[in-house]
Amino acid sequence: MANELAHLNDTQLMQNLQTLGTEFAKSGILGVSNPSQGLIVALTCYTEHISPIEFARTYHIVNGRLSMRADAMQAQFLRQGGRIKWLTSTNEECRAVFSHPEYAPEGVTLSLTIEEMVDSGVAVDGHGQLKQTWKSFPRQMLRARVVSEGCRMLTPGIVAGIYTPEEVSEFSNTPARTLDLSKPREVPVQALPEPELESEPEPLDLEEVLLDHEEPVNLYLAHIAWIKENQTWRNLSTGQKEKIKAKLDSFIAKAKQYVLSLEQQETIP
Repeated sequence: MANELAHLNDTQLMQNLQTLGTEFAKSGILGVSNPSQGLIVALTCYTEHISPIEFARTYHIVNGRLSMRADAMQAQFLRQGGRIKWLTSTNEECRAVFSHPEYAPEGVTLSLTIEEMVDSGVAVDGHGQLKQTWKSFPRQMLRARVVSEGCRMLTPGIVAGIYTPEEVSEFSNTPARTLDLSKPREVPVQALPEPELESEPEPLDLEEVLLDHEEPVNLYLAHIAWIKENQTWRNLSTGQKEKIKAKLDSFIAKAKQYVLSLEQQETIP
């Protein structure tokens, strides 16, 4: 795409990129929902000399911001000679050793716990409740944050100025409030406690959940004929996405079960 646009002046170039972005929005490809997001995709493809398919493998748009997939960060890190040794990856903790022959030959151990994410306010919403994505997929969320930190520490050129979808989705969160225990609380003698209001659960970010389970989701969608062999969940219609969101937990469970059945079939002699 970059070669085809190289002969244009600045005005013509921007007009062509805007036109391309509008077409991206009309088609719904790559999760683009409006011309502004489409322009981001077109500009990124042009400046980095990549195709839209390569964009889909590397980037994602969350809340109008360009973000890099955690697995793309990891792949870039490994291609540049980095190594990752996973020590722990559970729902409570993720710990790994990141090393690089030039920048960290002896390795650096990074760890993150769900407790730390809760205490810092990252994993909780404005009501102090655990976010749905952290509640449903804590292991994947912890691993993505550790990958981002390791790559940013040892090879910052990979992710300079770009964050993972998990991080971008947290930029607009209300900062966690802390209680100053150094001063005694003054409570009126006859004050009655106000009734506690039941907080509403934070709405699910459908695209973020599907992104975290991309491989089983795409395999299952192809199995039930919602997408073609060369398509992904990004090609779903708005109506199909709404049906999935209405029963998201059940849908993810079915996708995982389908992949598990395929693996079991491969092991049968």
